[in-house]
Amino acid sequence: MNTAELKLDLINHITSITDKARLKEILQQLKFQADESIYITSEEEKKAISEARYQIENGEVLSNNSVQEEIKEWLKK
Repeated sequence: MNTAELKLDLINHITSITDKARLKEILQQLKFQADESIYITSEEEKKAISEARYQIENGEVLSNNSVQEEIKEWLKK
């Protein structure tokens, strides 16, 4: 599929959406992708990233399947 075909396919999908919230999400995503400003991380974000890296290094991770199962169980409640 070439670029023009991809654009038409995207336009067709968007025009078929009637949910305002979903349209807002798509618009936000498109704006985010176009934003070229530099994101500055806060100290709290840096700390969370550091903690996550530590957990990964120490094998404190869950598989995607495990997480999906936890989500399914949580949604049943």
